[in-house]
Amino acid sequence: MSPLTGTSVRAKATLAAVGTVALAIALCMLALVLVLRQNLRDSAETDAEQAAVSVEDQLMMSGKLRRPAVVVAPRPVTIKASEGRVIRSGRPVEDPPDSKVISEAPVYLATGARTPYSVDVAPSTTALDNATRLLLRQVAPAAAGLVLFVAALTWLLVGRALRPVAAIRQEFTEITEHDLHRRVPVPKARDEISRLARTMNATLDRLHQSMTRQRQFVADASHELRSPIAAVRAQLELALARPSRADWPTAVHKAIQDTERLQAVASDLLLLARLDARETPARSPVDLAALAAEEVRRHPGTVVASGEGGPPAAPAVVQGSRVQLSRLLTNLTDNARRHARTTVSVGVAVRDGMVELTVDDDGPGIPEPDRERVFERFTRLDDARARQDGGTGLGLSIAKDIAYAHGGALTVHSSPQGGARLLLRLPCETRSGCSPCRPRRPRVEV
Repeated sequence: MSPLTGTSVRAKATLAAVGTVALAIALCMLALVLVLRQNLRDSAETDAEQAAVSVEDQLMMSGKLRRPAVVVAPRPVTIKASEGRVIRSGRPVEDPPDSKVISEAPVYLATGARTPYSVDVAPSTTALDNATRLLLRQVAPAAAGLVLFVAALTWLLVGRALRPVAAIRQEFTEITEHDLHRRVPVPKARDEISRLARTMNATLDRLHQSMTRQRQFVADASHELRSPIAAVRAQLELALARPSRADWPTAVHKAIQDTERLQAVASDLLLLARLDARETPARSPVDLAALAAEEVRRHPGTVVASGEGGPPAAPAVVQGSRVQLSRLLTNLTDNARRHARTTVSVGVAVRDGMVELTVDDDGPGIPEPDRERVFERFTRLDDARARQDGGTGLGLSIAKDIAYAHGGALTVHSSPQGGARLLLRLPCETRSGCSPCRPRRPRVEV
């Protein structure tokens, strides 16, 4: 486990800033010391060389004048004869370990003999020592103060930057399922925290809509189930109140009709629950043209193949669940039959890599403002007739959810026959051998 586990973001940012600045200062100081020492060492060696040349000049001058040599030098000088004998000038010093032979030339001593001597001048380390002490006494405390300043400044700035996060967290912890209308505050700055707040608010919007939809769905389902249950109970209670005069076959027949309605609503609710849970059924290639032909055969006289886009010569194959797609087509034709005056037309065509299935009727049509609302659950534009014909108000909602689950779209348009056209578009199965199909990403139209 990392030693920083459990440490706040503020502390981590401060430690990172302090570490970075401290490392940078240390590297700069190291480079400064190395460059300064090298420059001071070169300067000391240059001074030593000049001092050695000065000593040589003094020795040569003393030799010419035939008098004892008096060596004047600002630092200890070591003079060695050719046989190794050491002659010192100035105060006695030991040979420094880093002494350097600056030059070796013949010099004249007071005896007048011409003898080679070597002159060694020790480089001065005073400037180097002074510079090192200056760095230790002044630069190092200043660097430490700079690190502390950076730490304090980072701590304050990060704390100020994270202040909106604390406000967002506090607001978010107070939001429950009963007040999903509340939103977290969005900072004015357009930074990552602002984008995070907007994303959280968008998520809360979707959650609020989902919860509202679920509550409305439960209320509508309760209402839809209560009506047939109340009807069955009223019929049975009426028959039991006068058993001798009750028309039992008629009462039982009406009870069966209401029970079938209850069964249809319960089946639709169960299917919607599975669709909402994003359950993925077994998928296989499904020919929509074949499904449309089966639907036409099931309703002879009322459902016919469209002359504009009847079953195409090539297969109109999509990838999906045959059961769900069959249910989708049945819901569309049942809805169209309830509103058609005479006939319902079903057509299948393949265009631009998409399989298009159309269901047209010659009824009154769907007004444009209601073309999105018809897909809401338990929505009936003609409530009385829908109830009389046995509609649950869930057919189009189920159809649209099935289309969306298959990567397609279901929309409402005006029909050439004067009524409504329900258009289903699904991505074509490219491996089906359908020549008009081209590989294409499924798209969803809303």
